[in-house]
Amino acid sequence: MLNIEEPKYGMAAYWSKAFRVFFTAAVTYAIVNMLFWLLTLTRFWTIDAGHLSIYWWHAHELLWGYGGAVIAGFLLTAVGNWTGRPTASPRVLQAMLLAWLLARIGWLLGGSWLWLGTVADCVYLILLAGVFMRPIAATKQWRQGGIMSKLVLLLAGHIGVSIGALGLVANTQFWAQTGIYLGLFTVIALLLTFLRRVYPFFVRAASGGKVELSTPVWVDRASMVLFFTLLIVFFVWPDQLVMPLVAGALALVLGVRLVGWHDVSIWRAPLLWSLYLGLVMIALGCVLLALSYWFPLWHFVAVHSWTMGAFGLITLGMMLRVSLGHTGRNVRQSRQWLWWSLVPMLLGAVLRILTPLLLPQWLAFGYLLSQLSWTLAFVVMFICVVPMFFKPNHQGL
Repeated sequence: MLNIEEPKYGMAAYWSKAFRVFFTAAVTYAIVNMLFWLLTLTRFWTIDAGHLSIYWWHAHELLWGYGGAVIAGFLLTAVGNWTGRPTASPRVLQAMLLAWLLARIGWLLGGSWLWLGTVADCVYLILLAGVFMRPIAATKQWRQGGIMSKLVLLLAGHIGVSIGALGLVANTQFWAQTGIYLGLFTVIALLLTFLRRVYPFFVRAASGGKVELSTPVWVDRASMVLFFTLLIVFFVWPDQLVMPLVAGALALVLGVRLVGWHDVSIWRAPLLWSLYLGLVMIALGCVLLALSYWFPLWHFVAVHSWTMGAFGLITLGMMLRVSLGHTGRNVRQSRQWLWWSLVPMLLGAVLRILTPLLLPQWLAFGYLLSQLSWTLAFVVMFICVVPMFFKPNHQGL
């Protein structure tokens, strides 16, 4: 059941719920970080990432900067609905946001400031896990332990990247790369969990209860087992034939899910097709990862199918849906600006995936358009959604 808040105004409204705080942080940082990344690539800005390459720095800030804020907004909103209990008070949210902001400052300034970024991100993730688990423990909903384990993996991945960046180990690139990929796999696992829990409900609600999607238990179990197997194989036998076989099998299972989850009505609703196409991007990433065994350069195309494609589309679509629904607005109402936000995100993902495959001679131009599309998508959300976080709820859904 959706919790509709009591009317609050201004900062009282902003600090009343985690999604208001952390979606604002995520959207703002999605814009700011991409601009810094563009300045870095064009050599107008230099980031001292310690022992990291600027590409690993970019990956860290996507996963733990933008992603860390998005995940907090999702989880602390959802756990309140699951347990029927309050999650974080304004003071707790303020402490979490402060830790997140200090981490971003540390990673943006670089050099000796990386210590600040490292410690602050650890504090932030520990606070997030503690706030998430408190209502879970109080209501004994131990089945949510799978999500808690993913938060632990996110912390482990961040620590791996950080000790590489700070030069605390001999093989800095190994630790950084291992941490980044552990974070990436964990984030994709969280996205699959979110989709399984909310997408069928969203489609049913949008249709007024007329559409019931097929969600076979065997698909849930097979996708979970294959994803966990792929995680192990990726780290232990990345150059062996078993890796593309497992990745291909996972793509097939996700393809079955896509067939069961398709309904023609979703193409009229950007809040639905964005999530559906996000799952398409996860499956496509698995296919490209499998093919990278024979075509190594496709590996990073697969990574961006998961990041800019799946991560971008699903998180943006979910933030828009949650923001509208949990501020009491009608999620079925047609809003033109939803298209202006989600279509650029889709365009940016397509450009980032297809340019290196089909038009490598236009690589730099394609990447620039992709980055600008990402930025536009979040600028539209910032303009149209963030002001809602400082206003009281509307009535109804």
